[in-house]
Amino acid sequence: MDLPIRTVVLLLAISRVLGDCPDGCKCRENKILCQGRSITEFPPSVPGSTTTFYITNTNITALKPDDLTGFAEALGVFLVKDTGIRQVFPGTFDLTHNLGALGFTGTELNDLPEALFQNLLKLESLTLSGNKLLVLRPVWFSSLGALRKLDLSKNLIMSVPEESFRSVAEMEHLTLARNNISRLSRDSFRGLSKLKSLRLNRNSLRQIPEGMLEDLVSLQELSLQDNLITYLPANLFSQTQGLQKLFLSSNRLTSLPQGIFLELPNLAQISLYENRLQSLSPGVFGPMPVIELWLYDNQLTRLVAHTFSNLTQLHLLVLSRNQISFVSPGAFSGLAELGEVSLHTNLLTSLQEGTFQGLPKLVNISLEHNLLHSLPDRLLQGQSLLGQLDLHNNSLRNLPSELLSALTGTKEVLLADNPWRCDQDIVPLRDWLTLHPTKTNLSSVVCLTPTTLNGERIADLTDHDLKLSTMTAVPELATTEKRRKPHTPPPKRTTPSPSAQATPTQEQGEDTSSGQGNGEAVSRNTNIVIIAVVCTAVITSLIIFCVCWRKNKRGSRNLSRRNKNNSVI
Repeated sequence: MDLPIRTVVLLLAISRVLGDCPDGCKCRENKILCQGRSITEFPPSVPGSTTTFYITNTNITALKPDDLTGFAEALGVFLVKDTGIRQVFPGTFDLTHNLGALGFTGTELNDLPEALFQNLLKLESLTLSGNKLLVLRPVWFSSLGALRKLDLSKNLIMSVPEESFRSVAEMEHLTLARNNISRLSRDSFRGLSKLKSLRLNRNSLRQIPEGMLEDLVSLQELSLQDNLITYLPANLFSQTQGLQKLFLSSNRLTSLPQGIFLELPNLAQISLYENRLQSLSPGVFGPMPVIELWLYDNQLTRLVAHTFSNLTQLHLLVLSRNQISFVSPGAFSGLAELGEVSLHTNLLTSLQEGTFQGLPKLVNISLEHNLLHSLPDRLLQGQSLLGQLDLHNNSLRNLPSELLSALTGTKEVLLADNPWRCDQDIVPLRDWLTLHPTKTNLSSVVCLTPTTLNGERIADLTDHDLKLSTMTAVPELATTEKRRKPHTPPPKRTTPSPSAQATPTQEQGEDTSSGQGNGEAVSRNTNIVIIAVVCTAVITSLIIFCVCWRKNKRGSRNLSRRNKNNSVI
């Protein structure tokens, strides 16, 4: 017998102990679950010993005081989910003095009676998420002194009155995410000294008032992502030294005040991606145990020295999809634990030696989708643990031998989509590819220039190929050799290519000692002049003939037209 069937049998058996289980509901011990669209009214005859009541996916549209009267004193948990309730009548919970958890999720409620929760002195958890509440009424919470958790997410609330949470000083978790809140005041969260998490993500906030977090001395998590915030006060976090998680991504921040994160010694997680940050100063990040720092999709243009030096426990640094064109050699100083740095999709044209110096645990470097045209010899000096280097889609023409030597222990090197120039300078890369064929996709590392080697796998090039490419390095006027297919050896040449042949110069022409040769040259030149004159005369005669013929023809048509006009008149 499978688990669902056994559960149903067990529920049915227990329901006999409780007494009659309401139609359409399942009962177990003192818990009742009523589920199904066939239920349109609140179930009658609920056992008086019921402590937990769940209503989900029903067509019940209203709750009245009489619905709970028979089991109000015993009720400890009452949850309504994905049900078409549109109204909760005043007094519905007046007799549920022992209620500890109450929830309405995914209903059609757009408002609630002001005194609905006035007798719920023991209520610790109130969930009102996923409804259509338009306003937040402070009087709802005026008697909820024991409340620890309040969830108002996924509604249509537009503002938070200053006095909303003055009576819930014991609250530890407050969620206002996914509403339409556009403004908060300095006193919106006044008195919430025990609050541990505050979630305001996915609203329409444009600014955070200075001093708004002053009383939140126990705050551990703050979610402000997915808003329209353009500015943060410099002392915003001065009283939240216990903060461990801070989410600021997907906003419109253009800068961060100097020292804004200096007093967050316990911060282990921070997100700043998808903003409009243009720069980061060395004094932005203080000493903190951050493991991952996400800064992608901003507008950063430069990384100056010591920008991240206080983040000594950082393992992952993501700076991709910015506009970075310069990285100071000391930009990553102090990051002894860094294992991965991502700089892909920026505007880097070069890197300096020492850029990755002092990063002994670096495993992955992402530099793809930049404009790198060269790399210094000692760029990877000391990177003994490097596992992957991604250089594809840059402007690299070759790589220095010392840099390639540092990649001996690397597991994967991505080199595709670069304009490799296959001349003598490509030899170090060719030899490295030959020695390490499993570290990259050899078929994707091909020559772009010269044209005679375009598309050829660099690993397959011979010294003869490179010698010929050097000889044909000057611009070619024509080519007698058809384009070879990649991965095939070059054909043997029986005659030198046109570009390899010497073009006669004036000095060579004058270095002839035979008078007969000069006479033949003059004769040929005379014949050429005569032919040119005759051809010019013939062409000129033809042009004159055509012009005269067209004039005569046009005159005949005009005369005929005039005759016709005269006959009509």
